[in-house]
Amino acid sequence: MKSKVEKMGFTIVELLTVMSIIVILLSLLLPSLGAVRRYARKVRQKGQFHEIAKCLEMFRIEYDTYPDSSPFDLEGDSYCGAMKLCEAVMGQDGLGLHPDSRFDDLGRDKDNEDLYYNRVTTKPTSPYTKEEEENLRSRRPLCLEEAAKVVPIQTLLGNVGFGNVQNFDPCCPVLCDVFARTELTDQDGEKVGMPVLYYKADPAKLTHDPNQGYSSRTNIYNYDDNHELVGIQVRWSDATATWHHPIYDTSQSSPDLFYKLTKDPDVKVVGKPEKPDSYLLISAGWDGLYGTRDDVFNFGR
Repeated sequence: MKSKVEKMGFTIVELLTVMSIIVILLSLLLPSLGAVRRYARKVRQKGQFHEIAKCLEMFRIEYDTYPDSSPFDLEGDSYCGAMKLCEAVMGQDGLGLHPDSRFDDLGRDKDNEDLYYNRVTTKPTSPYTKEEEENLRSRRPLCLEEAAKVVPIQTLLGNVGFGNVQNFDPCCPVLCDVFARTELTDQDGEKVGMPVLYYKADPAKLTHDPNQGYSSRTNIYNYDDNHELVGIQVRWSDATATWHHPIYDTSQSSPDLFYKLTKDPDVKVVGKPEKPDSYLLISAGWDGLYGTRDDVFNFGR
């Protein structure tokens, strides 16, 4: 009597069916995973803002005011709000704020003496010289490098070259957000994000109106504090294209998007900004573009 041989393994139809189910499940799962990653990075960015906020409060206690955010230094050179923020909490070389700083684009004091070690390119190493020891001893290390990456503005240029650096010194440092991009790397080859934009409030002013333009100076916040910075062409665009961030206002007369993004939605009759008595911090978010829906702010949004 012949014994019945049991069928072993799966048929091709069964394997294809299982693979199809797996593909369908992955197609449903991957967008959710991407959303989770974006949300986690946004939470991390809020955490970075929290650390920066603690540093700025220490600065305010020390100097009885928040750091300036105007687009120029005392000599009239381009040195915008994002760069002043970096110097206030990290110094121009990441080793802390020097008390003799005049927030000069080249990192000098009133006697034009250098305060920082070639900004973010060369740092002193032990054993220190007497001058280096005195310099470092006087610093105010308000923020840790882990909380905010310090990089020179030239890092953000890439293939667009120095001609697109506007009027900034290419070595002027900025604090980068946590949304590190593969297209942007520092001198050590590590991925970095976009600069954290910083705007100081002027509580003596009353308006938050884009129609006031750049000359009236009646707004609590002035868009042009970082206008030149957001006008730099981003690295991952076509180097020959005249393309900028959505928040960049080419007319320099009506920066509507900035004032719309930073307006307090609870104030209906008279336009008022968020945080009218302190400062604004803005991250470009996941896409690296200022003025899009994924931007991150230091207020509830």
